[in-house]
Amino acid sequence: MEEKDKEYSILQNFGYCIKATIQNYPKLLVLCVSLIVINAAIPVITAFLPKVVIDEIVNQKPLEHLMFATGLFLGTIIIMTSLQKYIDRLIYWHKYKMNTYFLKMVTNKSLRTDYCNQEDEHFRNLQSESFASCNGNFSYYARIYDTSVGFMANLLGFVTFFYVLIRLNIIIVFFLVISTLASYFMNKRIIKWEKVNNEEKISYTQKLQYITKVSGEIKAAKDIRLYNMIAWLNSVYRVNMEGVNSWYKKYASKIFKVSICDCSFSLVREGVTYFYLLYLVLQGTLTVADFVLYFNVIVGFSAWLNSLLGQVNTINRLNVSINRFRTFVEYPEKYCRNSGEKIHDFLKPRTIELKNVSYQYSGEDSKVIDDLSLTINPGQHLAVVGLNGAGKTTLVKLICGLIDPTEGQVLYDGKDLKVLDRDEVYKAFGVVFQQYSILPVTIAEIVAENIRENVNVDRVKKCLEQAGLMEKINSLKYGLDTKYDKTMWEDGIDLSGGEKQKLLLARALYKNSPIVILDEPTAALDPISEQNMYELYNGVMDSKSSIFISHRLASTRFCSHIILLENGKIIECGTHDELLNLHGKYYELFETQAKHYREKKVDEYEHS
Repeated sequence: MEEKDKEYSILQNFGYCIKATIQNYPKLLVLCVSLIVINAAIPVITAFLPKVVIDEIVNQKPLEHLMFATGLFLGTIIIMTSLQKYIDRLIYWHKYKMNTYFLKMVTNKSLRTDYCNQEDEHFRNLQSESFASCNGNFSYYARIYDTSVGFMANLLGFVTFFYVLIRLNIIIVFFLVISTLASYFMNKRIIKWEKVNNEEKISYTQKLQYITKVSGEIKAAKDIRLYNMIAWLNSVYRVNMEGVNSWYKKYASKIFKVSICDCSFSLVREGVTYFYLLYLVLQGTLTVADFVLYFNVIVGFSAWLNSLLGQVNTINRLNVSINRFRTFVEYPEKYCRNSGEKIHDFLKPRTIELKNVSYQYSGEDSKVIDDLSLTINPGQHLAVVGLNGAGKTTLVKLICGLIDPTEGQVLYDGKDLKVLDRDEVYKAFGVVFQQYSILPVTIAEIVAENIRENVNVDRVKKCLEQAGLMEKINSLKYGLDTKYDKTMWEDGIDLSGGEKQKLLLARALYKNSPIVILDEPTAALDPISEQNMYELYNGVMDSKSSIFISHRLASTRFCSHIILLENGKIIECGTHDELLNLHGKYYELFETQAKHYREKKVDEYEHS
């Protein structure tokens, strides 16, 4: 079920940001307050300066007096403008630090969240938006400080000029306010439209970002060229770019219509007030100096009010972004993390039992795992075989505790997985997935999954030796300190498919978990290499429980127990020989695969 977005008020969200600023970089808040005062003061002083000069001239004050008053005003403006620029630069630097803080929040949430959240499309959309909202000094979170400063400065200026104008004519003030409010409510319709249609824009931009990312990846470069995918990728890119352009055209069209109305309101508003001032001058009720003052104040008042309402619109937009950000970082975790029952002696092999387990992915009509029951005893070597789409990887996720069953129970030594500390559960598993990840760091760091200073070198060497990769590592110039990935390091290395598997085995061995799962990590290898690799894995398991996943039946025949999955159900189980003797589905699949390789072998012999 999709989690609803948080609906915090503007005050709650800005309070949230202020609290975070005080806790991390309070100096930024002091700088913002200082800039508010300066930004409000400069236009006010500028508006009053001509009146002072004209009054001095009209009243025939001494030249020295005029120069002193003018110099005082100009000097104050120069000092304040210099301070304004200096504080602006300081705020820019501190905004970067606060962006880093918020970005760290997003990264930590992404790394620590329950795996089931990462499979949720709504969560991933929030994740993408949240990264964008605090990535750079022009992001939404960076604009919070600029917008807050602008809003408060505009408010101070508005109140000051309101006080000046109310002495002139309260009706004029209300006329200015009402006409400007009409513009504001027109602009608010754009905010509402943007909020309603935001998901559409995100769906386009995510696809564009993905294509941009893939086009620059070395692992995709061969496929793109050999399969002539350039035209196809360009086509997909063009379709989504057209979608983005269409979205922005609609957005621009709405802004244009609102701008026309806004300009019309502005023309009427300022035209009426200026004619009223001229009328007062002609009637003799307003001096030239006061006319200049009120003229500047009316211009300033309209500007303050327009800016103030513009800032309100911006604040509304920012509020949507902050709500999405907070929805992401506060996204509920479904599992017990650091709060569930601890697993004592997690190195001890355990009995894992699945009781009437079913699993159905959100939005799917059918179950991937359907009423499955299975017991894995300590030290047992289990093979899970079946065709693609049988539910093998989903079963692995359920056993590891990455996802919870929609029906049934997963038990560890008789205890329900849901009451156990999930982080403790993860310690019990060393898993090599089909889609694995190898970081571009040194070989020692890859095996130990830790920074170089914390690596147990002797243990790394032992694991590499067991995995059959130590000879290769010893042949390298930098040995264990050799960096992986040529695309990242000038002196880095790449490994063959088989060597990567051995490296991943060494990593799983270093973790020293009591249960090792291999989820078709060798699927890209040929059948003989896969069988050799699985037998190597099996040979170093000792007393560990191990689960081998494969769609190639010959690769796992050494296992003491084999289950055959089909449509999320166990349809056959036993040893390799027992299953062949049944002459059932396992036998049929085995013979089909064996026949293919026999024919291939004969064909190769005839052409040799």
